[in-house]
Amino acid sequence: MAKKVVAYTPKGGGYAQKVVAETNFCVEIPESANADLFAALPNQGLTAYLLLTASTQIQHGESVLVQGASGGVGSLAVQIAKILGAGTVPGTASTNEKLEFIRGLGADDAIDYTQEGWTKRVLESTGGRGVDVLLESVGGEIFEQSFECLAPFGRYIIFGSTRGPGQPFAPRRLMQKSQTMTGFYLPVFLAKPELIREGVEFLVKATLEEKLRPSIARVLPLSQTAEGHRLLEDREIQGTILLDTNR
Repeated sequence: MAKKVVAYTPKGGGYAQKVVAETNFCVEIPESANADLFAALPNQGLTAYLLLTASTQIQHGESVLVQGASGGVGSLAVQIAKILGAGTVPGTASTNEKLEFIRGLGADDAIDYTQEGWTKRVLESTGGRGVDVLLESVGGEIFEQSFECLAPFGRYIIFGSTRGPGQPFAPRRLMQKSQTMTGFYLPVFLAKPELIREGVEFLVKATLEEKLRPSIARVLPLSQTAEGHRLLEDREIQGTILLDTNR
């Protein structure tokens, strides 16, 4: 009998009506479940989950700054950090509309990183100490500025570069405050399939329990795939774009 599942398909398939998926990367969901919500989970949700559980492990009460928190990964990372027991979770974005969206996710503060002095706002939200974990996918000048709000023993995790890679980085500067820097790329985790499975199970369970709610910005027919890519490249979207392969 056919079953309804959420599947992570690392070899592709998101642009097709049918795809072959590994059993270990499939998690069953109720037939009555809203398929759109779960379709928004696998890639971006796994990235957010593994950033917070594999690249680092959030300790109860730790603060987490999510740069670009209005995007697909960032919007899920804000919610997942809270589920995992994080304390203060501020998020950043570049427009008032996106900042309002971040507040609606449950972020403790929504900060415009295009404004001068934005790092001071982050420090204020953490009592001047800085954040314990910083998730960053913006790059450019934001990469360097972010160090101003990273606490001693802080963990800086990079997983994207929407503004380019930024200036060269001197690793020994991390010694000054015993900080660490980690890079993240989801396909590498195929070497640890048990973590992929654990992540999909977590995402499905949290969504079914309504602790996690993926934010779907737009559902487009497959024929408008190019428009979906344009919206992403122009950074006009809050949350996730879905392609409806039946339209």
